[in-house]
Amino acid sequence: MSNNAPARVRNTAADPDPRVSRTTQALGRALIELIQERDYDLITVQQILDRAGVGRATFFAHYRNKDDALHSSYEGLFRLMESLLDRRPGSDRRLFPVAEFVAHISEQCELENALRRSGLVDEMWESFTGHATAIIERRLAGWPPLEPDLPRPLVARMLAGALLEMVRWYQQRPTRASPQQVDAAFHAFARGVLSRAT
Repeated sequence: MSNNAPARVRNTAADPDPRVSRTTQALGRALIELIQERDYDLITVQQILDRAGVGRATFFAHYRNKDDALHSSYEGLFRLMESLLDRRPGSDRRLFPVAEFVAHISEQCELENALRRSGLVDEMWESFTGHATAIIERRLAGWPPLEPDLPRPLVARMLAGALLEMVRWYQQRPTRASPQQVDAAFHAFARGVLSRAT
């Protein structure tokens, strides 16, 4: 498992022009729908364009290929997750919106199964771990400094790994806990780790 932050598909910094957002969302939705209908390797860029109602030049202005479009969908999900925390700065001390993420992943079982059939589910989880690590590391900046021998990126990666394992546990036992209970358990665990690290 790499310790590198996930590669960014395109510059998502300040903009985004609402037209660009609508276009990239349409392309992402089209690809997600197609993944659930057929093997990923058999999906062509033209099929994505036809489903999204977008021209070829527009697609290639944003992406090099369908892999970029898929990874852009992951980026979009984690931008949304981080925005849930940013909406309430000061009142939300969570490192990650676990309850919301668990609820979202639970609704996407068909997509996950389709990615599994295409051999892409491990890559998805690896990408998710990288994105969660980046969010947690940024959130840790608001916590007391860690001991010098515990680099913040390492602690963030360890917590992200624990988070993803909790999500997988929840997927196998959805009736054993609510998303809110998983959120509370993760943050209790994180506070315990961080209290020993400061």
